[in-house]
Amino acid sequence: MPLKDMMSKVSELTGTATETAGKIVKEFNETLPTMRELGFTISDLQIGMGLIPEISAKLIASTDTIDVKKIKELIEKHQDNKTLVGVLNALQAGYNVKQEISDLPLKGVEVAVKLGLPPHISVGFVSSMPAAK
Repeated sequence: MPLKDMMSKVSELTGTATETAGKIVKEFNETLPTMRELGFTISDLQIGMGLIPEISAKLIASTDTIDVKKIKELIEKHQDNKTLVGVLNALQAGYNVKQEISDLPLKGVEVAVKLGLPPHISVGFVSSMPAAK
């Protein structure tokens, strides 16, 4: 009986992980058109499966293509997409810090997104524009 209960629990967890992975993929897909609109392309994509599935991606763009004013508009327009708003808020914060450090010759911006529990978003600026893969 205990083995049967354990197998039932494993099956339940697998179903939950699959459902969570589907939600993560849907949110990520809904984020991409807006990020492309800002000039970003995907340079790396990783998928991790376990009790908690995760998707990690690196989005890259030239700093010249980013319209900082448009980021605020997009945040207001897409309030229902928490993933996109999180990415845009991180990008906006990154640009605010970058403006305070004026003498750096930074030509590229990289946004690393990890969707899982917990989600994590980081923004980095690089001296040369990384090549899209």
